[in-house]
Amino acid sequence: MANKKYQIIYADPPWSYYNDTTLDSPKNVKEGGMRYPPYKVMASLEIKALPVASISDKNCVLFIWTTDYHLERCMQVIEAWGFKYKTVGFAWLKKNKQGKPVCFMGAYTMKSGIELCLLATKGVDAHKLVEKYGVRGLIESEREEHSKKPNEARDRIVKLFGDKPRIELFARQKIDGWDVWGNEIKNDIEL
Repeated sequence: MANKKYQIIYADPPWSYYNDTTLDSPKNVKEGGMRYPPYKVMASLEIKALPVASISDKNCVLFIWTTDYHLERCMQVIEAWGFKYKTVGFAWLKKNKQGKPVCFMGAYTMKSGIELCLLATKGVDAHKLVEKYGVRGLIESEREEHSKKPNEARDRIVKLFGDKPRIELFARQKIDGWDVWGNEIKNDIEL
């Protein structure tokens, strides 16, 4: 598989809630809550070391999911991948099955019930790549399986930036129009 260059990169890294500097990973951890996700996690050093710069076009936007607990590490990943942080692309307000916001005190921090998808750019400023303005940043939707992000985020990215070459990193499913890379799916590229 020859690597393509992408103008849109969408990523949901498998952040570890363990001591990030001593984690051997990817590592399976027992299931049971946010601290023990039902998938292999990675240390932020491993995430930073991925050669994402090699698949990003000279002008590219990155959307990367993070929790408040990993915000500082996410900023480091953005820089290591060759991007500059610009703003929050999306804020996902998670709801339970009754439609109420999910908020509670967790093991590490207050679980605000909100996850952030940061927007970063490489090359030109993001506003020069935008094809349609007025795309909303707040996503309100029910939580589904552990760590699954709302499909609506992908739709809004395409609406905002158009039908450009795009890839989802750490993907769990193949979505029409998106190349994928991850350990739970047949990959479209080598990384």
